[in-house]
Amino acid sequence: MNTLTPTALRDLLNRTGVVLSKRLGQNFLVDGNVLASMASLFPSDKSVVFVEVGAGALALTGILAERGKRVIAYEIDERLRKVHEALLADDPLRTRIELRYEDALDADWCALGHEGETLVLMGNLPYLRSSETVLKLIRTDCIGQACLLFQREFATRLAAHSGNGDYSSLSVVAQTFFDIKRLLELSPDVFFPRPEVNSTLLGFLRHPSGLEDTEVAPFMRFVQQSFLHRRKKLADFFRRLGVPLTGEFAETSQLRPEVLTPSEFIDLFRAVSRVTRV
Repeated sequence: MNTLTPTALRDLLNRTGVVLSKRLGQNFLVDGNVLASMASLFPSDKSVVFVEVGAGALALTGILAERGKRVIAYEIDERLRKVHEALLADDPLRTRIELRYEDALDADWCALGHEGETLVLMGNLPYLRSSETVLKLIRTDCIGQACLLFQREFATRLAAHSGNGDYSSLSVVAQTFFDIKRLLELSPDVFFPRPEVNSTLLGFLRHPSGLEDTEVAPFMRFVQQSFLHRRKKLADFFRRLGVPLTGEFAETSQLRPEVLTPSEFIDLFRAVSRVTRV
């Protein structure tokens, strides 16, 4: 599948009567060189089934079909069906591409793979769905790898380490379950329409979290609540939970949440769980 130039994509949208939506964050990749660079970073194996969040104008979809066994691409905007039909009409890779016109975040991703297949999550994500997608990925333990494109500001927060001003509750939770690596930086010029922000491609590789299944939900809630007043010391959070500020909690109570690593958060969560319900 050839990459569409901005002019070709504009013409195709005009022919099919589709007006792109800012609300849906529809900014499509149109730079062949950047797509080639991205492709070199993606996994490639006959056992790989790519689950794509947001098919858009199929720029990523076509690359994924070349590198894996098949692609299951979700698209929430039913209007793009006409665009997809035009793009796939004479494409030999169309037999490897399954398009589903529904919200990917409502789907059961684990049900998509068969025995011997490896599911990998992909997507160029709009800002408003980024957090939801990451949280669903965390909870979907049948997916061990992902490559996701975010607005740079969001990606920076997600990949930030403890002690950094961008470090957040989502940083802690995501890094508890995944090694996260910045793979590629993209300028607004490689998209159509041109967005007002830069973008970053992040790679995710799942690792053991050290948490029991029953601990995952309360741990995620614990971390989120600890950052509600991130500039205050943890003593404020402990008071809200009824945790004593003495003994094993005395030293930690004088710290701010952004200085704790994910593993230190797990230790703190378990210590607090022994003295109060979290």
